Amino acid sequence: MSRLAASFVLGYHGCDAEVARKLVNRKDEIRSSGKKYDWLGPGIYFWESDPHRAMEWAKQAKIRGSIDTRAVIGAVIDL
Repeated sequence: MSRLAASFVLGYHGCDAEVARKLVNRKDEIRSSGKKYDWLGPGIYFWESDPHRAMEWAKQAKIRGSIDTRAVIGAVIDL
């Protein structure tokens, strides 16, 4: 007998506002990062159930100069 369980998580990705617009409007696809300092290696990073933490990341990215206007996008990630 199987039991019902959620097989998805809500994830939030901090990024530049222009990137967010393109992704939401399906004008671009999210790209994997492969920087040496990526915490867990190459991939796409989401904050699980925490849009505020994703915005904090975006604020820090703006300070570092890697984005112009901070934004957050949400995703339903099917596990």
